[in-house]
Amino acid sequence: MKSDLPRRDFLKRAGLVAVAGTTLSACGGRPGGPLPAPDDAPAPAGDQDWDRGEVPVQYSGWAQTGAQVPHWPTLQASIDTDVLVVGAGLAGSALALHLARAGIDVTLVEARQPGWGASGRNAGHVLPFLQDLEVYKSFPDQGKAFLERFDEHRELPFQLAREYQIDCDATRSGYLNAARSERALKRFKKANRHWQGRQEIEELGPEEMRRLTGSSRYPHGLLFPSGGRINPWLFSNGMVRAAASMGARVYGDTEALTLERSGAHWRVTTPTGEITAQRVVFCTNAYPTDIVPELARSHYPLTAYALSTRPLPQELREVIMPGGQTLAQVPIDLNPLVIDEHHRLITASIPSTSRPMDAQWHWARHLEWLHRTWPETRAIPLELEAYWTGRVAMRDVDFPGVYALHPGVYGLAHFNAWGNVMAPLMARLLSEALVADDLAQLPFPMSQADPVGNPDKQNLIIRRIMIPLARTAQGLGMI
Repeated sequence: MKSDLPRRDFLKRAGLVAVAGTTLSACGGRPGGPLPAPDDAPAPAGDQDWDRGEVPVQYSGWAQTGAQVPHWPTLQASIDTDVLVVGAGLAGSALALHLARAGIDVTLVEARQPGWGASGRNAGHVLPFLQDLEVYKSFPDQGKAFLERFDEHRELPFQLAREYQIDCDATRSGYLNAARSERALKRFKKANRHWQGRQEIEELGPEEMRRLTGSSRYPHGLLFPSGGRINPWLFSNGMVRAAASMGARVYGDTEALTLERSGAHWRVTTPTGEITAQRVVFCTNAYPTDIVPELARSHYPLTAYALSTRPLPQELREVIMPGGQTLAQVPIDLNPLVIDEHHRLITASIPSTSRPMDAQWHWARHLEWLHRTWPETRAIPLELEAYWTGRVAMRDVDFPGVYALHPGVYGLAHFNAWGNVMAPLMARLLSEALVADDLAQLPFPMSQADPVGNPDKQNLIIRRIMIPLARTAQGLGMI
């Protein structure tokens, strides 16, 4: 889901300066409920499933396109493999694909079905740049090797979709950062000066922004043409299918329950089978279990939501983002926006703590912004199609967690807003090191999965204080 650490700092400032003492937007208003369940969706257990981001993935708009994906069988045997990958989201599916392509005997298991977690629920953005480069100063080479690989593979989702013929709306539509003031854009441009000269970037003025967005609300912008959008659920499932075509063994509805040494190997048990592997990689991101307690305690879980509309009426298709770019707002992206190949508007944010399952209430917050940004929408109804929640795994540093858990046991997780690019990229880099049996060649340091203090801290601060205050500030025209 779309969230990142640098954004928190701005939210703190916005909350303290702009709207201290106002009523939080997460309180009050008329109660509502979820949208009707999709035909093939099991019923959520209740409010807690929405609040924890554990509703069935069938609620996700990405899974409601009519596209069919394989249903993978449950493991019901004892097998041996070179590498076991646990978790079939963006990271696990990409890792299995890269390993299988290199001729490694790889097995991929998923507790439910591929893409069930954040990989089937995120905002669908393909970000071709990294915003916080401070973390790279701690790398042995100050991040030079990793940033070079990022530059080389920032379009990796599009490349993989083309190469393996994955029908997942992988569209290089451009990533447009829109600002209401020239001052805000200058700050954003300065913060991202590293990418100047390394990739094509276009600074846009009022006339160009009006042409691309269809609105005069954001007269300043910075366009990264190499970014765009993707259906992450179909992308994950497509990579799993490609991995299987190259010999990877794939099992769904197969939860890893225990991990123990077996001589020089590792044995993982499941409810109906077991797997013995030379190496095991956990790619469970924000949905870890206690099989590896270190992973379960290594991040701040944060619930987020996304929603999609029914296809836009014809008269709005040339009004809302006629340029087709993926839209983010500067300095804070409260209404990230994608319009997909089905002409559906898809956006995301952080849910209310008091009514996380209330689809219409959350939609109303975005509709207010849509009415301000595109006044034409006041007269032409927009219908909500899907609303879902999911979970983000946040860290104290803005870089994925690549963990050495035990000799031969690793973790790859915690991607935040960059998951659609960073998860397959990090999986590719890790696969190269595993194939070469040389983890020292990784262009980033591995770390220990140290427990964080007060794991609920960010969930409470961001959901109860920061986001409500920032939305109030936005409504007052202050951001």
